[in-house]
Amino acid sequence: MQFDNPLEQAFLLRRYKRFLADVYHPSWPHYSNSEHPLTVHCPNTGAMTGCAEPGMRVWLSDSQNSKRKYRYTWELAETSAGDSICVNTQRANQVVGEALQQQLLPAFRDINEWCAERRYGDANRRIDWQGTTADGRQCYVEVKSVTLAEGAQGYFPDTVSQRAREHLRSLQAMVAQGQRAAVIYCVLHSGVQVVSAAAHCDPKYAEAAIEAKRQGVEFYALACDISPQGIHPKGELPVK
Repeated sequence: MQFDNPLEQAFLLRRYKRFLADVYHPSWPHYSNSEHPLTVHCPNTGAMTGCAEPGMRVWLSDSQNSKRKYRYTWELAETSAGDSICVNTQRANQVVGEALQQQLLPAFRDINEWCAERRYGDANRRIDWQGTTADGRQCYVEVKSVTLAEGAQGYFPDTVSQRAREHLRSLQAMVAQGQRAAVIYCVLHSGVQVVSAAAHCDPKYAEAAIEAKRQGVEFYALACDISPQGIHPKGELPVK
């Protein structure tokens, strides 16, 4: 996934009201310091632990739409250790879609065609990706972005998420009907080498993930190359 336009570098002042962040850059004539910040869109509903520390170097995409209330979108952040994080969770589906199309995940190489955002199940939810296996079964893939890290250990979710638990139940229902169902954790933090359910953030999700795996839901993690030029899938990481 390439960014449509070159990203602009800035420094983070604060993230607030979930979807907003204030940034600045010394070279910008109108938004050069904390007293004159630029407010940008933050497309992330999570806690963003470790991803939104004041002073962080960040990168913004420019919609080039002067009529939009917040013309710029926060895309990337850099930690003090030099790790890159994509904070725009909307990118995860795009990157996983590329990985599936490029057959980078061995478990899905028997699926040739993928469709995005299909309705499925009794709750009429939207699945992120749906494909058909070689034996004619449907395969349902739910994508989750991972940005919470403790060293090389990545976790999902970074806060309590009832919605994520409901997704697991819907996937279990598909397995019960004889179909395939999987969660792919899209790792949007360059320092992460392994992914686990975050029992310390949402113990109910961790319990639900264990039960879903027992019932046949599959779990995978995808590593990514993250840079201001784009985000590209690399290959599989272990899920524990």
